[in-house]
Amino acid sequence: MSTRMLVAAACLVAFLPIGAAAQQIGFGVKGGVSLGDLPALDDAFDEPGVEGSRLVGYAVGGFLAFRFDNGFSIQPEVLYTQKGFKYDFGSDLMTSVHLRIRADYLDVPLLARYTFGKGVRGYVFGGPSLDFRVRATEKYGGGKAPETDISDEVERFEFALVVGGGIEFGPILLEARWSEGLTDIVADEAADAPATAIKTRTVLFLFGFRF
Repeated sequence: MSTRMLVAAACLVAFLPIGAAAQQIGFGVKGGVSLGDLPALDDAFDEPGVEGSRLVGYAVGGFLAFRFDNGFSIQPEVLYTQKGFKYDFGSDLMTSVHLRIRADYLDVPLLARYTFGKGVRGYVFGGPSLDFRVRATEKYGGGKAPETDISDEVERFEFALVVGGGIEFGPILLEARWSEGLTDIVADEAADAPATAIKTRTVLFLFGFRF
């Protein structure tokens, strides 16, 4: 087992005594829109005639909530999240080239959350995220242009930090979060690997329902 997998397993095991001490244990589901970015590539392509934009994708998954009486809770989650970026090279519609880079991840955030207020309540949260790459593709051109699998060029694991907040009314959750990757996602064996570390940055807007 790799060092990264051992760290992930140790983080998950660390939550077992917390779960035993919690006053309430709940669970829920959530999903919504992801807006992906690769800031280092964005800077590299900062040239005339090149326009970058966030990649619109989706995120969906579920969570456990180990709640305590003081408004504090520990919340591990599992989210299938689409990340990446896209570029348009050239302003002429007849000659412009489109590039889309997308990587799908199974994100496992381990969040500390604080809830405040009554009725419609607010909450904030933050913590590390253990992200496992499921697949990665790149696509040149629009419409029905073929996708190329580049999974071998993208690391299987990234470590990220997550912060965010939201509101809840009854069982309904509305939240926004920021996920900042801290590890280079380009595999060592990738051809023409850039000298600059490539890290993900993703903004998510989620709707959830807790039980």
